Amino acid sequence: MAGKVLGLRSLIYGKFETESAFAECLGWSRQRLSRITNGKKVPDIYEAKLMADILGVDIDTFAGFFFPPFEEGVKVSLDASHTL
Repeated sequence: MAGKVLGLRSLIYGKFETESAFAECLGWSRQRLSRITNGKKVPDIYEAKLMADILGVDIDTFAGFFFPPFEEGVKVSLDASHTL
């Protein structure tokens, strides 16, 4: 995940002087953003969408910093505790 976090930071610093400035634009504390940019927390869908919009990237590109690419035809099995 280290390389992906660097990619995210590159996007941030391409648009903002500091991560603190980006956090302020998001309306978040610096610590909240830091947990994400340090790879300690994966943003939820609302956080991810907000970050992607402000950074000017589509959500698929942004999600690539945290999740492997989607593969067509891959089947996901659910155990008995999950229902669709």
